[in-house]
Parts: sequence; structure tokens; C-alpha cells
Amino acid sequence: MNHNPNPQLGPAMALVALLKEHPELPRVDWSVSTSGFLSGTHVADYDARPLMDAYAAVIGGTPIESTYSRGGDERHTFHLMTDWRDVHFDLWVSCPASVVQAVAA
Repeated sequence: MNHNPNPQLGPAMALVALLKEHPELPRVDWSVSTSGFLSGTHVADYDARPLMDAYAAVIGGTPIESTYSRGGDERHTFHLMTDWRDVHFDLWVSCPASVVQAVAA
């Protein structure tokens, strides 16, 4: 019998708790690796700051913002790394940089 706990169980349970307790949170794509790494991603065509702010308000942390260009397409990214209920959450969100700049102006 295997006495090693499944490393995916804790992150999966934390994600279920988060989604059940906060159904108002915007939907993102979540994944739990075989080692138990929990990550979320979302690619938006709108200003993604409210989405990231909603998660930061619930699970804590401060999003890190950056801009990159690839193939002539400039994107703005937000990265939130934080621990919630003893589980590490890693959330990446991106949107067109022009949308963020237009809203900020």
C-alpha cells in the first residue's frame, strides 16, 4: 500500500473551496500538476485588471504587471503568486496592452 499522500489533493481541495465559497470570481483555466503545483491562466481581449483584482481581494497578494511584445502584438500580463489556506496559487492573466492603456488614459 502506498503511504505517500497524493500531492494534488491539497491544491485541488483548496481550489474547490475557493470556487464554492466565491462563485462571483471570474472563470479562469485551472490546472494541478502531478507534483501539486496549482496554476491558473486566462487570456482576455478586454482590460483584465478587474479580474485579477477580484482574485487578489479574495486570496491575497499583489499582482505583478508587465508588458511584452511578440509578433507585433503587445500584451499586458498580470501575475499573482500567493498562498491561500496553505496552498500556493499561481495565476497568470493577459490582455492587449492597448486595452489597458486606453482605460488608463
